[in-house]
Amino acid sequence: MPEEKDNPLTQAEENNHLARTLIEKDLFPKALGIRVGRVAPGYAEATLTVRENMLNFLGVTHGGVIFALADTVFGVASNAYGATALAIHAGISFVRATTAGATLKARAVEESRSGRLTHFRVTVEDAEGSLVALFHGVAYVKKPPPAAGS
Repeated sequence: MPEEKDNPLTQAEENNHLARTLIEKDLFPKALGIRVGRVAPGYAEATLTVRENMLNFLGVTHGGVIFALADTVFGVASNAYGATALAIHAGISFVRATTAGATLKARAVEESRSGRLTHFRVTVEDAEGSLVALFHGVAYVKKPPPAAGS
């Protein structure tokens, strides 16, 4: 078992209060079973195993479930710098259908940052690495909190 210091999630929890709050206190992703993995400023990963109750009337994963997974990693990655970031735009394109039992992995990567706006690309893939969805998000970064002791 790796030492705690080698666990990226533990490191994020120690160094970043906002990321910790998102990971630990956001009840909706927990209800879906989203598991956040690696976190770094401008980057996050998460996985989700699709359950029967997450399927739409056609028997494939509901788009809202996939969007929620992508939005979760977008939120964690955009807040991992230590300043509050709020989504102001998000969009998704669905590429491939999945069904119950599928494990989905989402990766959020910051593509650009200018002033208070930051742009992210999130890919959602199945266990074989096939693209399931492509998500783009824009976040507004609020003023960072003052440094301790200032």
